[in-house]
Amino acid sequence: MPLLHLDLEQAPESVSRARRAVRAFVLETWPSAPEAADLADDAELVTSELVANAVRHGATPVTIDVDADDEGGHHVVRIVSQDGGPWDGTDPSPLGGRGLTIVRRLSIDVVIDADAFGTTVVSVLQR
Repeated sequence: MPLLHLDLEQAPESVSRARRAVRAFVLETWPSAPEAADLADDAELVTSELVANAVRHGATPVTIDVDADDEGGHHVVRIVSQDGGPWDGTDPSPLGGRGLTIVRRLSIDVVIDADAFGTTVVSVLQR
């Protein structure tokens, strides 16, 4: 099972760094799969939203771990975003914060674990 690990700074440029790395990782994992480009697009967008949230609302450290596997005839990508900032579990306001809504729409599963010491979001994508 291939794995990508990124240690990121709590800075806006971390979003583009993570997005590019995850896209390349997915495309390198399944170089000849016809659905890899669509999966890479979704993984890139999910990563962008998760890292942007971690940078904006979290605290260091910010990490992204991605694994890829074939399960039941499908390509599966798990993206785990962790940061040192607490989250109260409330949904985003209607005036902004649509990132988590986007992540939920693109994922087959999203798990959020948050406490006073940090927030972990796991997004599972499948094609």
